[in-house]
Amino acid sequence: MNYQEEKKYIGNRDQLIRVKRLKMQEGKAAGVEMLDVQNRSGMHFDVNVSRGMDIPYLDFCGENVGFISPCGVVAPEYFDDKELGFLKSFTAGFLTTCGLKVAGAPCEYEGAEYGLHGNLSHTPAEEVSAVIEEGGDTPCAVIRGKIRDAVIFGDKMCLEREIRCFYKERKFTLRDKVTNEGYKKVRQMILYHCNIGYPILSPESEVYIPALETKARNAHAQEGIDSWMKTQMADPNYEEMCYYHKLKPDEKNHSIAAIYNPDLELGIAIEIDLSTLDHFVQWKMMGAGDYVMGLEPSNSTIDGIKDAVDNGSMKYLKPGETREYNLTFHILKGREEFEAVKR
Repeated sequence: MNYQEEKKYIGNRDQLIRVKRLKMQEGKAAGVEMLDVQNRSGMHFDVNVSRGMDIPYLDFCGENVGFISPCGVVAPEYFDDKELGFLKSFTAGFLTTCGLKVAGAPCEYEGAEYGLHGNLSHTPAEEVSAVIEEGGDTPCAVIRGKIRDAVIFGDKMCLEREIRCFYKERKFTLRDKVTNEGYKKVRQMILYHCNIGYPILSPESEVYIPALETKARNAHAQEGIDSWMKTQMADPNYEEMCYYHKLKPDEKNHSIAAIYNPDLELGIAIEIDLSTLDHFVQWKMMGAGDYVMGLEPSNSTIDGIKDAVDNGSMKYLKPGETREYNLTFHILKGREEFEAVKR
């Protein structure tokens, strides 16, 4: 893709935290705006301003971490919100955020129809800012934006996102605040669809998910439950498998999941605040051309609104209530760091 640079570096270039605003030029990506972020550690990622402040690209010293689907980056105007139409513009990328009214399977509930994963990831952000904060021990890039999920005569919700990337650290943080701006109690679902692709994900990669309990999402996944933690060679006939994991908390009520490639001596770890993200989905797709594993923190199950209501995992927000979600993404460099995550 060709890019048009719209804004020069923000802050002091000598700090080597660089944030550029870019606009994509070709095909279905034309018009998509990105914030391109790079720090001194060798970590680089993009924030898609046009699509929910999600993160399509993440790499470290040139090695790709996420998974870009065959449709690539697609502008929000191509979104099909019916049934599985979401997949036609599902970039996947490193992070796609699903919600806020539904996350997971298409469903019908109380007379309304909902497509796969909701519309949050296809909604442009507003009040977007990117600054370099120089207070404290180390400078960091702070990116903020707001995404509205509201309709007249219906639910009125808003997500405020903040992403922080520090000077030389191989990590960045994400904090979301979801607010019910209406006057009635609302259902609220969210899923962080974190997608790991080649070469971090390979047949030799090691998967770490500290599960106290694991359940297959369906009968097909049950057939592979004994090897949920194992990767394999790409298979053109592979059918996706999904698992629900109950994660083991630490003393802060956090948990961490990771994938590590021993050949590259690189990996990615996702630290999760379980106080609000109390569910975790693993998406295992070992298909040729669709080779990806999703590590997906969520606040409910993902088999439809009725299923989440019936099993008690559905969350609600009172009028004016705000709920916060926190994730930290760590680039792992070397076996010792991967083993430290497991300890």
